Amino acid sequence: MNETFSIDSVIESIKNLELPDVLRDFIGKIASGAKQLGRTVTSQLLCLYYVLKEGELSGSEKAWIYAALVYVLVPGDLIPRRVFNILGITDDALALGFVIAKVKDKITPQIEQKVAMQLDKWFGYEISMVDEQ
Repeated sequence: MNETFSIDSVIESIKNLELPDVLRDFIGKIASGAKQLGRTVTSQLLCLYYVLKEGELSGSEKAWIYAALVYVLVPGDLIPRRVFNILGITDDALALGFVIAKVKDKITPQIEQKVAMQLDKWFGYEISMVDEQ
C-alpha cells in the first residue's frame, strides 16, 4: 500500500490518547530528578503534566505537550545535561516554556495550586519578599 503522511492524521490519532506508560508514574520520575532540574523547570513539567491530565485539549495541544515531556524525560538530548550541566537544562526549559506559552489559557488556578503544593513538598516552601511601602 502507498500511504501518504499527513500531520493531520497524526494529530487526529493523538486526540483520544490516554496517558502513555512513560507518563503514568510521571510524578515519581520527576521527583527523582527535581533537585537537579531546579524549581523552575520542575514547575513547568508539573504544569504541563496537570494540563495534559485535566485539561480540555485539542489534538495539537496534546501533541505539543507530549513532545515537550518526552523531550525532557528521554535521556537523549540535543544538549545533554550530563555533559553541559546548566546549558543542558536550558534547552529543556526553553522547550517547556515554548509549549507552556501555547497552552497558557489551559492553566487554571487549580492547576497552579497543585503545582505549587507539589513543589513545596519537594523543595520546601518558597518565601517571596514583599516590599511594604
